[in-house]
Amino acid sequence: MAELFDILSCNISELEEYLISINEPKYRAKQLFSWLHSGRTFDGMTNIPKKLREYLKENTLVRIPEIEEKYISCDGTVKYLFRLEDGEHVEGVRMAYKRGGSLCISTQ
Repeated sequence: MAELFDILSCNISELEEYLISINEPKYRAKQLFSWLHSGRTFDGMTNIPKKLREYLKENTLVRIPEIEEKYISCDGTVKYLFRLEDGEHVEGVRMAYKRGGSLCISTQ
């Protein structure tokens, strides 16, 4: 069995190269990137042809960390403990402000 391509780790240029390598137009890279980073599954990518979605389901890998723990403080700060596919952990904190927010990711 061929190794699956880790599509979620690609930037738009890398997605363009990948799509060209499978004979797809490179303009689909922006569409795909947008869908991948909105948390949608391949089935929900309505502006991507079904044939391409099926190909991607069978030949690519989307690794999304699992939220193992989540804590919300009284000021709205949210702390996360993510478990990665290899069993390692990453911590994240989202701090909300009146004009936006900040996200901190900590690894060791």
